[in-house]
Amino acid sequence: MSSIDNFESSDYGYMPFINSDNAGFLLKNPNRGLRGETYITLGENIRAYPGENDDPFERAERLIKKYEPDSPTVFQTYVYLCDYSEKLLDDLAFEQLKKFFEIFEKHGIRILLRFAYSTESTSDVPYQTTKTHLSQIGKWFRENEALIKNVLFCLQTGIIGYWGEGHSYRKFKKRYIKNTIEDVCRIAPAGIYNQIRTYSMLKKVPIEYSTAVGIHDDYITGDTAHKWAFVKSTNKRRYAEVTNHARFTVNDGEMPWGRAYLNDKKILGHCDHFDGIEVLKQLKAYSLTTFSLEHNYREDEGKSYSMQKWKNVMLSYSECVGHGLTVNPELFKDKNNNSVKQSVYDIIRYHLGYHIAVKDLFITENEFFFALINYGFAPPLTFNYFAAVFEGKDGSIKEIPFENYNKNALLSGKTVSFKASVPYGCKPLGLKMETEQGSGICARFANDTEFKNGIMYFK
Repeated sequence: MSSIDNFESSDYGYMPFINSDNAGFLLKNPNRGLRGETYITLGENIRAYPGENDDPFERAERLIKKYEPDSPTVFQTYVYLCDYSEKLLDDLAFEQLKKFFEIFEKHGIRILLRFAYSTESTSDVPYQTTKTHLSQIGKWFRENEALIKNVLFCLQTGIIGYWGEGHSYRKFKKRYIKNTIEDVCRIAPAGIYNQIRTYSMLKKVPIEYSTAVGIHDDYITGDTAHKWAFVKSTNKRRYAEVTNHARFTVNDGEMPWGRAYLNDKKILGHCDHFDGIEVLKQLKAYSLTTFSLEHNYREDEGKSYSMQKWKNVMLSYSECVGHGLTVNPELFKDKNNNSVKQSVYDIIRYHLGYHIAVKDLFITENEFFFALINYGFAPPLTFNYFAAVFEGKDGSIKEIPFENYNKNALLSGKTVSFKASVPYGCKPLGLKMETEQGSGICARFANDTEFKNGIMYFK
């Protein structure tokens, strides 16, 4: 079978790698990377955090602008329901929630969503209240399908205890933890993952949802044996169990606030000096897709916290390899192919989640071959569609999905090969990786080629 007239493979077989001078576009890849954080407390006394009077909509806009130089495509959002602890969610609450979602939709930012009741100044609620509210929220998800598809990145079980972290609760009863996890999983729209905070909660995930529930570690310090880590590495069996599970799920993490005291003990000093290399290795071990830039970075202007300091901790490619890290070697070269070092800060933000490059592209008259290699910490789990794109003689665009595409196979450091036949009368244009066909939420590869309408073009 022939393809287009006068076709020459050399015309379409080029996808050069990025280098350190032109890689910035990768930071804007959706559903990954350093993420922001903000809050909204629903109700007549609408505010951001329950104990404050900050306007939640203004706060969201302010933080989006503040962190724009860091290129976040995800914001964690806490939605506090404490003003509804003794009543149903009403139209006002859902109007406020919709307005909140629309802010992030406007900015092209997706939401890591956690509902919660309890803080230092507000109480938790019994299970029946969470069950009822979650049922209402699930209905709202279905009624606002288009908005949810555009904005919702991932859910966190939340709900239970202080800040929805699953601890320090009184009215809620421990025996309902499994039920609550199941309730959150049940309301999750198709393709949306869930995350939980502790190992004990992970063990309570119903078997039918186990592959859709990842972890979030809200006390990352670089010390995997820390008592508040998701699971202590000193328990080798549990640690291996969790890190292996996390390879196939969407996971998040954050450090404690830089102004806080380590272990909440003043004598131990502030949490402003964590070892960036050790944190980097922990993020890799947990296969993190997102990581908070709100904590221990620029929370107090004029003060230098851990992440700011990491901008001055430089590593070469060989040093990264020596630390057991899978990183893109091309990031450690400039446009003239000279070796350069990268800061720990940049290594983190480039490698959170997926970081995929096309290599070994070869095109013949009838078919083409290539491989994808993932240098990121995690596979592209939120991307369910991968296709070859062709152009017909009449200028029409044709997409043909790869039958062997398995998002779970693109683990950190793995290479997967692909082959596509060239339809008669067509020429290969490029590749498209998308959350769902037609969603418009597309990933870019670590190749220096044109990206338009979700297509990575062959050069």
